[in-house]
Amino acid sequence: METENYISIQQFCVHYNVPITFITALYDYDLIEIIVINETDWIHNTQIKTIEKLIRLHYDLNINIEGIDVIYNLLQQVESLQNEITVLNNKLLFHEGH
Repeated sequence: METENYISIQQFCVHYNVPITFITALYDYDLIEIIVINETDWIHNTQIKTIEKLIRLHYDLNINIEGIDVIYNLLQQVESLQNEITVLNNKLLFHEGH
Protein backbone atom coordinates (compact mmCIF):
# COMPACT_ATOMS: atom_id res chain seq x y z
CA MET A 1 0.00 0.00 0.00
CA GLU A 2 1.32 3.43 -0.91
CA THR A 3 1.64 6.11 1.74
CA GLU A 4 1.13 9.25 -0.35
CA ASN A 5 -2.26 9.99 1.29
CA TYR A 6 -1.01 9.18 4.76
CA ILE A 7 1.17 10.84 7.36
CA SER A 8 3.14 8.86 9.88
CA ILE A 9 2.06 9.33 13.45
CA GLN A 10 5.64 10.17 14.36
CA GLN A 11 5.78 12.95 11.76
CA PHE A 12 2.33 14.23 12.74
CA CYS A 13 3.24 14.40 16.43
CA VAL A 14 6.47 16.27 15.74
CA HIS A 15 4.66 18.77 13.51
CA TYR A 16 1.81 19.38 15.99
CA ASN A 17 3.97 19.00 19.08
CA VAL A 18 1.74 16.36 20.69
CA PRO A 19 2.82 13.10 22.28
CA ILE A 20 2.25 9.85 20.44
CA THR A 21 0.32 8.63 23.48
CA PHE A 22 -2.36 11.25 22.75
CA ILE A 23 -2.83 9.92 19.23
CA THR A 24 -2.93 6.32 20.44
CA ALA A 25 -5.49 7.33 23.08
CA LEU A 26 -7.69 8.79 20.32
CA TYR A 27 -7.32 5.49 18.49
CA ASP A 28 -8.15 3.50 21.63
CA TYR A 29 -11.43 5.44 21.91
CA ASP A 30 -12.18 4.81 18.20
CA LEU A 31 -12.02 8.52 17.46
CA ILE A 32 -9.48 8.02 14.67
CA GLU A 33 -8.19 5.20 12.52
CA ILE A 34 -4.58 4.12 12.41
CA ILE A 35 -3.20 1.78 9.81
CA VAL A 36 0.12 -0.04 9.87
CA ILE A 37 2.24 -0.02 6.74
CA ASN A 38 5.72 -1.51 6.85
CA GLU A 39 5.61 -1.62 10.64
CA THR A 40 4.89 2.13 10.86
CA ASP A 41 1.66 3.65 12.17
CA TRP A 42 -0.08 6.05 9.76
CA ILE A 43 -3.17 8.24 9.70
CA HIS A 44 -5.01 9.21 6.54
CA ASN A 45 -4.82 12.85 5.43
CA THR A 46 -8.61 13.16 5.66
CA GLN A 47 -8.39 12.73 9.44
CA ILE A 48 -6.06 15.67 10.03
CA LYS A 49 -8.83 18.27 10.51
CA THR A 50 -10.60 16.00 12.98
CA ILE A 51 -7.42 15.39 14.94
CA GLU A 52 -6.69 19.13 14.97
CA LYS A 53 -10.13 19.72 16.54
CA LEU A 54 -9.48 17.02 19.12
CA ILE A 55 -6.08 18.53 19.92
CA ARG A 56 -7.73 21.91 20.55
CA LEU A 57 -10.36 20.34 22.79
CA HIS A 58 -7.70 18.60 24.83
CA TYR A 59 -4.94 21.19 25.02
CA ASP A 60 -6.79 24.50 24.69
CA LEU A 61 -9.91 23.60 26.69
CA ASN A 62 -8.24 21.03 28.97
CA ILE A 63 -10.83 18.33 28.23
CA ASN A 64 -9.78 14.78 29.01
CA ILE A 65 -10.00 11.94 26.48
CA GLU A 66 -13.29 10.66 27.94
CA GLY A 67 -14.81 14.13 27.56
CA ILE A 68 -13.46 14.40 24.02
CA ASP A 69 -15.11 11.07 23.22
CA VAL A 70 -18.50 12.33 24.44
CA ILE A 71 -18.19 15.70 22.70
CA TYR A 72 -17.03 14.15 19.42
CA ASN A 73 -19.90 11.66 19.40
CA LEU A 74 -22.43 14.39 20.16
CA LEU A 75 -21.02 16.54 17.37
CA GLN A 76 -21.31 13.59 14.98
CA GLN A 77 -24.98 13.17 15.99
CA VAL A 78 -25.65 16.89 15.48
CA GLU A 79 -24.05 16.76 12.03
CA SER A 80 -26.13 13.72 11.14
CA LEU A 81 -29.32 15.43 12.29
CA GLN A 82 -28.43 18.56 10.33
CA ASN A 83 -27.95 16.45 7.20
CA GLU A 84 -31.29 14.78 7.80
CA ILE A 85 -32.99 18.17 8.20
CA THR A 86 -31.47 19.33 4.91
CA VAL A 87 -32.75 16.23 3.12
CA LEU A 88 -36.23 16.65 4.61
CA ASN A 89 -36.31 20.35 3.72
CA ASN A 90 -35.33 19.53 0.15
CA LYS A 91 -38.09 16.92 -0.06
CA LEU A 92 -40.60 19.38 1.36
CA LEU A 93 -39.58 22.07 -1.14
CA PHE A 94 -39.81 19.56 -3.97
CA HIS A 95 -43.33 18.47 -2.96
CA GLU A 96 -44.50 22.04 -2.42
CA GLY A 97 -43.29 22.97 -5.87
CA HIS A 98 -45.38 20.31 -7.57
